[in-house]
Amino acid sequence: MKIAIIGKKERAAAWEKHLRKLSVVSEVVITGTLTEDKDIAAVLLIDDSADCLIHLLRSIKLGNHTYLISKMPSDLDLLETIYHASEEAGVNVQFSHWPSMAESMNWIRQQVPKPDLIQIKKESVPQNFREKESEDFKSDWIDELALIIKWQGGNIHRFEVKPIRLRQHLLGLNLTLRYENSAVASIQYLGSAAKETHQRIFSNRNTIADCDIINQKVRLHTLNELNKVTVREKKFDASDTAEWSVVQFIKSIQMSQPTLFSPYDALQTAKAYHRIVGLMDSDK
Repeated sequence: MKIAIIGKKERAAAWEKHLRKLSVVSEVVITGTLTEDKDIAAVLLIDDSADCLIHLLRSIKLGNHTYLISKMPSDLDLLETIYHASEEAGVNVQFSHWPSMAESMNWIRQQVPKPDLIQIKKESVPQNFREKESEDFKSDWIDELALIIKWQGGNIHRFEVKPIRLRQHLLGLNLTLRYENSAVASIQYLGSAAKETHQRIFSNRNTIADCDIINQKVRLHTLNELNKVTVREKKFDASDTAEWSVVQFIKSIQMSQPTLFSPYDALQTAKAYHRIVGLMDSDK
């Protein structure tokens, strides 16, 4: 299998190391731009530019299975076009949504397959302790939203949105999503904290998983045979996430299965994102 890596050499070299470990990969080509090469089986597109979705769409139209490595995009029209184009072309597309690819999150999903509550608290420290840049602010909370959509779906019954503002300056967000099946997901995000905090809680009637994202540690609460609460801890290593994501992308191609985070997932996230932004704008 011949794979092309599109992007700057420094970043591409790191991804090349992951690919070289795979026996199924026979050749890796690093280039700065997309080219029409019928021998290429798949493309890793490393692109944080504003035109990343345009470049992704071109790769799809060339018939390439493509892994887009970028921040979570939110252009609704382009994502809808990409979703339909990938379906028509029969190619697999994966987005680098790191929360969906983390080993800790995949383990929790096995322990709590159908959570009726997802609760996320995240506090970020802006550079120089000033106001967080708007793109970084967006990226911080849209990743959490995407995780909720991936787990619970995009059919949200009710949005409750309250931005945290100082006049025109957006510093945080309090978000609650309610589903028809009575499941609830919430995000409390502050982008102007003095200390980094990141916690995700997933629960149902049988299990509670409390994940410390910064330290990659999960505390799992369950009931034993005596109906007593028991707690066990499990540690994870986030350094393997990128390599694991490449393996899963290649596997999805070989087995004709959906990717870890697909165009459909990205489209549903974008729809929810724009609904939330609209509600925030109406709160000005």
